[in-house]
Amino acid sequence: MIFELNRVRVCQKEKSVDASLGRNLLYYRKLAGLTQQQMAEALNINRTTYTKYETGDSEPSVEMMRYISALLHVDIGVLLSEETSDKVIRERNASIEDEDFIAMRRRYMALDSKDRESLLEFLKELEK
Repeated sequence: MIFELNRVRVCQKEKSVDASLGRNLLYYRKLAGLTQQQMAEALNINRTTYTKYETGDSEPSVEMMRYISALLHVDIGVLLSEETSDKVIRERNASIEDEDFIAMRRRYMALDSKDRESLLEFLKELEK
């Protein structure tokens, strides 16, 4: 009986991680301005497979997580974090995401690394 209870707790924890991963994938994909189809094509997988990652019906392999992380420019730990997922929900509920920020991030992500560094240096100068 105790074994069964522990097994239920493990299953609940796994579902929690899957749900967090899915919410985080959705959030960071949208933040990057990508569709599920674009993600799937970039990852060389079927759109249905990618959709299952976001819904928690399937879990990406470690190798696939590396590709997703690189594509979204987000650390794997952040994608797996329940804390990030909770933050995402709070932000969504508070309507913190606005179109200007998303558009600005999309433009930033399109820059090469040298231009990103230049932009960050420029912004630091503005803060002074």
